[in-house]
Amino acid sequence: MALVLALVLVLALAGVGAVVLLSVGSDGAAARNEAWLAAADAQAEAGLEFAKALLAAHVEEDESFERALPPARSSIRVHEGDPWGRALRADGAACGNPETPGCRDYEVFRDEPAAGGHARVYVGRVLRDVGGRPVLFDVRAPGSGWAPDLDGDGTPDIVGVTVWIRRPVVGAADAGAPHDRAVLTAEARHPPPRDPADPHAVSRLEMTLRLARRPDGGEPGEGDYSDGLTNWVR
Repeated sequence: MALVLALVLVLALAGVGAVVLLSVGSDGAAARNEAWLAAADAQAEAGLEFAKALLAAHVEEDESFERALPPARSSIRVHEGDPWGRALRADGAACGNPETPGCRDYEVFRDEPAAGGHARVYVGRVLRDVGGRPVLFDVRAPGSGWAPDLDGDGTPDIVGVTVWIRRPVVGAADAGAPHDRAVLTAEARHPPPRDPADPHAVSRLEMTLRLARRPDGGEPGEGDYSDGLTNWVR
């Protein structure tokens, strides 16, 4: 009887130990996930701030966001089941089929019910600097994008981040001239995965920008913006 009781006690203690170990392991995984998500949030914020600097450079060059923005759609409505590009005008700056590695233009979208079909909401074209370099991270081709080295130390400061730009929707069409409004979407993945199956956290943040009136009272998109006084409304 004593041997049986001893075995039962050993099994009970083993079960308690297993539960404790499982709890400790789960807490560690939860802490890791929270740390990864916080890092992804910070990277996405950094991506948005960097995108604002890129847009300021576009404004200095063109006095508007026009060259950075995708072409304006005359209608946002599409028929159910249409391929991704049917609702978009031909975009010479796009990288082609979003399903291919190294291309994320118009990759993410959703369709919402609308009169006469569906309204297509998309994150847009990958943002590029005035030289055409895309701020892009693609898990199918992790080295295909541009990871900016802001402090010049030879190490990228913004990694695992994609930034898209699109036009706001006005009624049933995209906003057109004077090309002074934009929606930025930053997606960060931390740690930047080498394969889509690698564990990582994802944060996607969005910002709407309008090129504000100049300090001298001029209208948005008018005047000389090369003095670095570009203002933003977030």
